[in-house]
Amino acid sequence: MSVDLPACAVLGTGTMGAQIALSLALGGATVTLWGRREETLEPALERCVAGFLFLSEHDLVEREQRDAVLARIVTDPAIESAVAGRGFVIEAVAEDLQVKQALLATAEAAATTDTILSSTTSAISATAIQSALARPERFCIAHYAQPAHLVELVEVVPGEATDRSVTDATTDLLTRTGKTPVLCPDIPGFLWARIQHAVLREFASLVGAGRVTPEACDTVLKVGYASRLPAMGAFEHADLAGLDLINSDAAKAVWADLSNVTDPAQTPVGALHDQGHLGMKSGKGFYDWTKRDPELFKRRRDEEIVRRVKINRGAST
Repeated sequence: MSVDLPACAVLGTGTMGAQIALSLALGGATVTLWGRREETLEPALERCVAGFLFLSEHDLVEREQRDAVLARIVTDPAIESAVAGRGFVIEAVAEDLQVKQALLATAEAAATTDTILSSTTSAISATAIQSALARPERFCIAHYAQPAHLVELVEVVPGEATDRSVTDATTDLLTRTGKTPVLCPDIPGFLWARIQHAVLREFASLVGAGRVTPEACDTVLKVGYASRLPAMGAFEHADLAGLDLINSDAAKAVWADLSNVTDPAQTPVGALHDQGHLGMKSGKGFYDWTKRDPELFKRRRDEEIVRRVKINRGAST
């Protein structure tokens, strides 16, 4: 355990809050987990335990470390004491600007003046969030992707008022707790969600036009495109293929044919939403989740991420 890691607080006891708390604790940080309702604290701790057990089952952490790691996570129902004296405070609550601003302003009032405040939002502007703070220069987004205790990438997004030292300190904390931070611009969707929406927009538009099925699109991604991505990014592929090819008439025809709809409601995403089909949470979306086991699906997703994490770690040793 690194004794010079700042003490941390995670605000929010949902799935992301628990996973972020576990990730920080695995990296050696002490973590206080706060929830708006006291009855949510124990279930959040149970999620931390379950996350650790999953990691140990897959040999990503030694079972003998369980007590030491989990002992670094404590709960506190009072936000004032939860953030007092903490060097890094990150909220993981609803994706609502006003909710985040209000919670972070409350935390800021109880924190020391040098505390770094953060958010794991996937798309809300860092500049917008920090505009409600008395010390906006002490705020910087750290967007963990779900599952946060498995996915190594974290997007670091400073706002217009963020001090460079805060961005650097956030990046350093993430690195020392086992993550791979990437500096991203404060634009809608940053980088992760932006590319995710771009892919979904294109495929949803094709599905809506009756030209392809959701199953075909997902198979192309998982079995084809994704198998190459770990070894080669978009710009590396462009250089490998040759920019003359990327600038060819054939490529120009593809770019011209790509979807440019500006509202998800113009695709099957909107049609399904209007019918009350919200995905796993409602039992149906593009797929019928009453016929597919959501928990089995998520477990297999996590196991595939574990496989990739092991490959990454092996490649770096």
